[in-house]
Amino acid sequence: MSMFLTNDKGTDSISSRLEQCIKFSSELRILVGFFYFSGWQELYSHLVENEDITLKILVGLKVDRLTSGTVEVGNEVNQSQLDHFHDYKKSLLNGLNQSDLDNELFHKQIGYFIDLMEEGKLEIRKTKDPNHGKIYIFEYNDAKKISEGDKRNGRFITGSSNLTKAGLRGQHELNLEISDHSYDDAKNYFENLWENYSIPITKDDEQRFEIIKLLKERTQSTEVTPFEAYVYMLKTYLELNEGEQLSSSVNKLLEDNGFEVYKYQTDAVNQALNMINNYGGVIIADVVGLGKSVISALVANQLGTRGLIISPPGLIGDRK
Repeated sequence: MSMFLTNDKGTDSISSRLEQCIKFSSELRILVGFFYFSGWQELYSHLVENEDITLKILVGLKVDRLTSGTVEVGNEVNQSQLDHFHDYKKSLLNGLNQSDLDNELFHKQIGYFIDLMEEGKLEIRKTKDPNHGKIYIFEYNDAKKISEGDKRNGRFITGSSNLTKAGLRGQHELNLEISDHSYDDAKNYFENLWENYSIPITKDDEQRFEIIKLLKERTQSTEVTPFEAYVYMLKTYLELNEGEQLSSSVNKLLEDNGFEVYKYQTDAVNQALNMINNYGGVIIADVVGLGKSVISALVANQLGTRGLIISPPGLIGDRK
C-alpha cells in the first residue's frame, strides 16, 4: 500500500502525515541531507504528544555559510571520526545561528531538543560519506496501530523532502508513503548505515555533553541573566565611546563660526567616528534641536573627505 504526497495546496503535506504517523510510533528513524532546525518546528508539537517515542537522526551532509546564505555541502571522505565530529559541530552552529530563528518558539523547541538528548531519547549520527537521501521511518507502537486491523510493523516516507520547514510544508515536494513489505527493506537500509557507515555524534556522555554545552552557550538559545545583559550593554556603550579623542581644533572651529561648544555634541561626534571606523558608516538620529546638522558637519570635517550636507535655512547655511 502506498500514498503519493506533495505540499501542493489541497493535498496532504508531509507535515500532516508526520503528525499522524508519529502519534502511533514508538521509534522514528530519519535520514536526511541535513537537519535544519526549522524542521524541528514541524516535529515539535507532534513529538511532545508522544512521550514514549525515541528518535534516531542520521545526517548525510554538512552545512556551510556563504554570503548568499546557508547551503548543504558534501563532507570530505576518509576523514577521522574526530574531524567528522568537529565538522558537525561547526555545521550545527551554522544551521542554528540564523536571525529568523530568534524567537520564543525556537527557544522552546531547542529546550525540548536538549531534554530529549539528555534523556537518551534522541541520538544523532553523521554518515561517513556524503548522503543526500531522505527517508522517514515510523516503527509502530505494539499497543496501538495507525488503523484497526493493521498488522504491519510500520511505514516510511521517502522522496525529496529534507527535514526543513520548507521541505515539510512550504515548497513543492514529491514523496511517497509506503506501508507494504518494503518497510523492512527501508529499515534494514537505515540500520546498516547507522551501525556500519556512520559516526556517532551524541552516543557517549562526553560527546552528548559537548553538543549540549554548544547548544546552551554558543547559539541563540544561550540563557542570559538580567545582570549579564546589563553588563553587556554597558560594555558596548563604553566601547562605542572609546574612539579617538577629537582634536582641540574642533572647539575653535565651533567658536569661530559662532556656535556654542556642547559636550554632548562633541561626544556624539566622537561616537560617530568610532562607529564609522568599526562598521563603515553611521546614522545620526535624535530629536529636533539637539544639533544633528552641527554633529554631521563636524564628523565630515574630522573625516577630511568631500560630502554633501542638506540642512534647513538658519542652521548652517547662514553661517560661515
